[in-house]
Amino acid sequence: MPVAIALSLIAYEILYIFVHLAVYRTLVAAFGIGGTWLEVIFILLAFSFTAATLLAFRFRGKFITGFYMFSAYWFGLVNFLFMGAVAWFIIENIFNHYVIYVSPALIGAITFGVAFLIHLYGTWNAQRAGITLISVSLPNLPAAWRGRKIVFVSDVHLGNVHRTGFAAKVVGKISAFKPDAVFIGGDMFDGGACDPDALVAPFKDLHAPKGVYFISGNHEFYVRDFEKAFEAIRKVDIRIIKNEKIDIDGVEIVGVDYQSVHKKEDFAATLARIGVDRSKMSILLKHEPDNLPVAEAAGITMGFFGHTHQGQIFPLSIITRQMYNGFDYGLKQHGTMTVYTSSGVGTWGPPLRLGTKSEIVLAEFK
Repeated sequence: MPVAIALSLIAYEILYIFVHLAVYRTLVAAFGIGGTWLEVIFILLAFSFTAATLLAFRFRGKFITGFYMFSAYWFGLVNFLFMGAVAWFIIENIFNHYVIYVSPALIGAITFGVAFLIHLYGTWNAQRAGITLISVSLPNLPAAWRGRKIVFVSDVHLGNVHRTGFAAKVVGKISAFKPDAVFIGGDMFDGGACDPDALVAPFKDLHAPKGVYFISGNHEFYVRDFEKAFEAIRKVDIRIIKNEKIDIDGVEIVGVDYQSVHKKEDFAATLARIGVDRSKMSILLKHEPDNLPVAEAAGITMGFFGHTHQGQIFPLSIITRQMYNGFDYGLKQHGTMTVYTSSGVGTWGPPLRLGTKSEIVLAEFK
């Protein structure tokens, strides 16, 4: 595994050096700006996000936060600048082929300008935590649950980019709907050397008559001291459901831990050990929408999932759709089991969204 990670990291850095040099060379060709120092800066920038991620895993502080935020924004921007560079190259060669002269600087201003505006829109779009309303009709729904509303939110990713202000905004939006219960589907934290108590503090103001519940995601285990992360969640009166079920007025809430059910056979064994009552309606809380046939076979009525971010940035949504067989986002039916996968409220890596949305899900049961 360490060898595979090292090789992947080397491949990624080679790719990003190419991306940065392509942007740099296009700036030289289009605007006549350049020089050794600028080229060196672009090469160093290719390592910025990796360096910031590694530093953030071991250290925290204002410098680390600032460096991580800068590198995350740059990580997103340079990808769009690369597309602008490709567009410049194509347009410039078309004009040259037909012997039409247009100032390279004008073409560059248009292609890079459009790329920058798209990035700006994506950054703005990622900060809009919208409300997605869904209505679900389920078998064996107890009378007490008819018309009841719950909120499902996942992938908050609190850390160096999304901090306490973002957490407070999410809590405020959830609280405004006065839900009967709140389910948090993992990745409360982004990872690294953070102060989980401070980051999650706004959630102490989140209350629901039937409780607030949490299941782990993969990023909880990226926190340097992940046990402290879970303890911080417990301190704000959020109940962690770990490979167990609880009964809320006749509905079984089944929560599974990301790390222990990642493999298909472990997931099946865990559900068998929990013992889903097929005569009752059940809600599964699981971070990743994988191994859905296992959940359906166990008798789960409905599952809430996160993790995918729906790819976060188009065209990555095409990849997630293929990876999760169409269950990467939205309300779907998998045989007898109803499935909802959220695109998440936060972001990972570049704090931007393109072709996707940050959402808080409000579900009404019928």
